[in-house]
Amino acid sequence: NETEKPLCFIKIDPIHGFQEYIIFNPNDDTQLLSTSETTSGTETLMLTHSSPEPFKTVNMDGRPLSRSVFHWREPQVLTATAAGSIVVWELIEDLAVNQRLSQEIIKYIHLQKAAFTFLTITDSCFVTGDTQGHINFYDEKFTLLTWYSDFNLDAIMSVSFSKEYTEGYLEDTTVDAKPFIIRNFVVSTVSSTVVHVNAQKCIPQILLQENCGPLHAVACHPKQPAVAMGNHAGILKVWDYNSKVITGKRVFETEKQIQCITFDPQGSYLAVGFGSGAVHILNPSTLQCDPMDCFHYTEHSINHITFSSDSKYLATAVITVFHLQTSKCSLGYWTYQGRYCAHYKPIKELLFGVHLDSTQPRLFSLGMDRCLVEYDLKKSDVNQLLILRSERIEQSAVPMCMTWYPPLTAEEFLLIVSDQYKMKLFNSTTMMCRFGKYCNKIRFCECCH
Repeated sequence: NETEKPLCFIKIDPIHGFQEYIIFNPNDDTQLLSTSETTSGTETLMLTHSSPEPFKTVNMDGRPLSRSVFHWREPQVLTATAAGSIVVWELIEDLAVNQRLSQEIIKYIHLQKAAFTFLTITDSCFVTGDTQGHINFYDEKFTLLTWYSDFNLDAIMSVSFSKEYTEGYLEDTTVDAKPFIIRNFVVSTVSSTVVHVNAQKCIPQILLQENCGPLHAVACHPKQPAVAMGNHAGILKVWDYNSKVITGKRVFETEKQIQCITFDPQGSYLAVGFGSGAVHILNPSTLQCDPMDCFHYTEHSINHITFSSDSKYLATAVITVFHLQTSKCSLGYWTYQGRYCAHYKPIKELLFGVHLDSTQPRLFSLGMDRCLVEYDLKKSDVNQLLILRSERIEQSAVPMCMTWYPPLTAEEFLLIVSDQYKMKLFNSTTMMCRFGKYCNKIRFCECCH
């Protein structure tokens, strides 16, 4: 309410696990029902009441739960299980007017073989979803009223019903053909598919069908409102964040496990690094590439990838450098410059820069072996990548990341942060530490953003 203190506060013992689902009793707004999965793999059903005896728990003895609901008329709680059954609990009134869950199951109703994944109530009907993608409607006696099983969906995660409805008859599934409220609904599945269903005509319409795998690589276009995203299933997408639409998509059949992606500073190229060690340089508009721009010089995963500021060099870690060759009669092509195993521990950062007295690119790598390495791009030749210098910058701390310090002075500095909460400025020419500070809080000034 409007006060700063909650009306009811309940501290739940960690042994009950994280609460994964919560619902109000539609007939009593002082009651909440939640389910959780404990660390031991057993599920707990918890009834919470704003009273001196705040909650009651029931352990299901290892039987997986999917969803619980309050009965719309009877003082009962119904729970769907992974065994394709409905468990009915009775709410028993005690002397203190509070209600609690009965320790005894008053009814155990087996409905099907497929595991239930969803349970809800609409218009005095129980609605279930299961692992086979089927949606079933039952009356309060658990008589099957109607079902939807021809949509070729995977496990149902949620069903949401429209506020508008029409009234129809169940001539095929009930003998009496009683009137039945028919609402359109939206279904979401475990694979991130969202489908709108015209319940009366039984017509599904796919609203959204996305890959459900986590994103492992994201890069923003430097000049357009576009974001490139890749995952371990080998799916690369470009999303326009102004119009909120996918403008490009490519599924890599031979190379899976996209680890990192980056645009060059001009937005002319999109480089993709794979877990197999392959590197593809794509056209950002078409997401296609010339076979000559596909490289595979290492079996190690490509975890870092970056372009130089003039877009003529591309570097990956393990340290591999590619060079853009241009001529008056061609648009340019990428060539393999060379590889160098400069670190004996994982590389944390790969960074391009520019020499103070020229426009020649510089390339640095920072490893967990506490070494900062600069490569000699000017003298390097095809299949011959050279090191300019390698310096051990820490004795005990492990460097975690680095970036260029803003050009506020005549010197060029690299800002490096370690696992001991230390920030240090290193002169990029001499590799000497000019400033170091132990920080328990990190804050940038306004001029440095």
